[in-house]
Amino acid sequence: MTTELLPARDEEYAPGAPGPPRGRTPEATALVRPRGRGRSGLLLASIALVGLGLSFLVASTAAPDAVDRVTGEIKVSVQKQLQQIFAPAALPELRLGAEGGLVQLDECDGTFTEMVSYRIDGVPPLFAAHNNCGGDIILGWELGQRVTVEGSDIVYEVVEERHTPKWSDIEALVGMSGEFMVQTCYYGENRMRFLALAQVDRSPARTDSG
Repeated sequence: MTTELLPARDEEYAPGAPGPPRGRTPEATALVRPRGRGRSGLLLASIALVGLGLSFLVASTAAPDAVDRVTGEIKVSVQKQLQQIFAPAALPELRLGAEGGLVQLDECDGTFTEMVSYRIDGVPPLFAAHNNCGGDIILGWELGQRVTVEGSDIVYEVVEERHTPKWSDIEALVGMSGEFMVQTCYYGENRMRFLALAQVDRSPARTDSG
């Protein structure tokens, strides 16, 4: 003989007190209720994500420079962290490309173009790259940072830094030290960064032989 549970009678609930619908046990009611809460939570999460996306869209439209600056700073910071995690002993590497002008610069091939327009007396050879084309590697460097150049084992050190507004006169760079310079623009700012690099002397210290 099989025993089946019969649905609770309405009389088992006090008058006016909420009870399960006819034909449904209290256990079945308890199983159904969380589904509604789950759907509500999913709906709220979806609304929050849509709101966040709309907020970012409005911000990027109303203040594109501010958004560009923030996202650029985050990118530079992440790049530095990844370098420290995966290759803490390795020096950053520069990729110096061919000489040229704005056309070559805009090719965005991941190298720093030697800008022929900057060849004036008192200014070391200058290599430039757009920040979003690999140039932002230099935005995370400080004075004293040591780097290498692709294809060479020579170590260079950042020995001087200057900032100028975009499209400034080249004369603003006269007197920069070092053997060559690298340049890129800051994200979301009307400002360029110039770093002068000089070769590190790795020769052993001389001692008196007596």
